Amino acid sequence: MMKQLNRMVAVGIVAVVGAMAVQAVRAADATAGKAVFSHKCQICHGADGNGNPGMANALHVKFVPLSSDEVQKMSDADLKTVITQGKGKMKPVQGLSDADVGNVIAFIRTLKK
Repeated sequence: MMKQLNRMVAVGIVAVVGAMAVQAVRAADATAGKAVFSHKCQICHGADGNGNPGMANALHVKFVPLSSDEVQKMSDADLKTVITQGKGKMKPVQGLSDADVGNVIAFIRTLKK
């Protein structure tokens, strides 16, 4: 009886962990993130994530490449905060769902050198 209960608990845990892994994959779609990035972020950050020089001059800022260690070492939670709340002269990005933000973060991770 106890072995059966332990086996049922183990199977339940595996099922929950598997479902969480599937959800994480869904939430981190870099291809969908690239589309959102192109629509919402590219004007300032450039298609390659290195920054738009014209926008940098207009704003009197230097864009940190999204492929840089400085950006890539940030946690997903920190990137989410920057995207949703802004940082420095960067305003919060409006009109993004939580899935959109996760997808953009997944895309940013693909830019790592």
